[in-house]
Amino acid sequence: MSTDVHGGPGRRAARHAHRPKSRRPLWIWLTPVVAAAVFAGFGCVRVVFPRTSPVSSSVDVVIPRPVGTVPPGPLTAVAALLGSLAPVPGQTPAAPAARPTHPAEHTEAPSAPPPPPARPPSAAPATASSNPFAGARFYVDPDSDAMAAVARLRNSAPADAAALSRIANTSHADWFGGDTANPDAVRARVAGRVDEIRATGALPVLVAYAIPNRDCGSYSAGGAGSPDAYRAWIAAFAAGIGRGPAAVILEPDAISQTDCLSAADRQTRYSLLGNAVDVLAHVGAAVYLDAGNATWHSAADTAARLRAAGVDRARGFALNVSNFDETPDERAYAAAVSAALGGTARAVIDTSRNGLGPAASNAWCNPPGRALGAAPTGNTGDPVVDAYLWIKVPGESDGTCNGGPGAGQWWLDYALGLAARATG
Repeated sequence: MSTDVHGGPGRRAARHAHRPKSRRPLWIWLTPVVAAAVFAGFGCVRVVFPRTSPVSSSVDVVIPRPVGTVPPGPLTAVAALLGSLAPVPGQTPAAPAARPTHPAEHTEAPSAPPPPPARPPSAAPATASSNPFAGARFYVDPDSDAMAAVARLRNSAPADAAALSRIANTSHADWFGGDTANPDAVRARVAGRVDEIRATGALPVLVAYAIPNRDCGSYSAGGAGSPDAYRAWIAAFAAGIGRGPAAVILEPDAISQTDCLSAADRQTRYSLLGNAVDVLAHVGAAVYLDAGNATWHSAADTAARLRAAGVDRARGFALNVSNFDETPDERAYAAAVSAALGGTARAVIDTSRNGLGPAASNAWCNPPGRALGAAPTGNTGDPVVDAYLWIKVPGESDGTCNGGPGAGQWWLDYALGLAARATG
């Protein structure tokens, strides 16, 4: 490192005026001292001293600095004296390490997920100008169950293949709810999926679904085994997203189903959701807390639950996830909930299976006769609704009801019915 040491012009002129012209230059008598100091185990620092010659403005001098521990002695004292001639350079903040959109560490999970920050900076309040879906590209999974079914049926049942292509060629969200005892695994899976989606220039749309006491023990029962396990899981989920655009639907049914919990567990759930909002917003994700649907709780009740879960630090809330309510009803409900929250929260609506509205008596578990709804778009024409999305994957079962397989499993016959009855 080179450090310039210059006196002001007046000081330099004064020294030159009082120095005999026959005096040897400074570098001549310093040379043997420097050489001896180097042999004694000192490092060197290049320093520029002023020259008296009008031809040149400075002279380079090497100043010895100790390297490691050196026994005290005459050379040590001399080196210390000489070293004091070099000023300490100003502290320059190190440039922050660049973090790529797709961190290299995604390819291999760390031994432990990063702990969630105690209180990361709050997400900016939702505004109409920050809709993450505005102009976004939606990802179509080339390896989906629907795409595989189309390939299988193309020759043997071309009409069915054509109907199923409505599902296969449309974007849907990616759900993550397993690996609750292995955060490294969920981090790696989320990272792999996010990298794959971002590589196409599309916006990842993810569903985090691992809250303790999930689904009140019903068809989708499970989730993390403890609050600490969930905190570790959501931190790993966020680490998998990394820095970059993403939208997260946070914990379907979690606030709407708090009535099945004890008072203590209810408070714990809201605390976990608030922490999840902060952790996800900290990596830049647009977070939408699930808020049920228009037929479940009143707008005022839902707004109160969302507040308790930290919606003020999220982008907004999600409606009609895995349900069948008609879009106009959900839009009106979104407006009422947002107004109850002060008008800043935005919504997304799941339109994956609401093409014919709800079944009789609002049956929700694999009701027959339903149809695909409007395709995903960020152009809703509604200032409160950021996007229509296919959050539920059409064709995946709601559970072992009405002849369906386990929750989340692909059900070809149901998928064919949804696609065949679609009118869009």
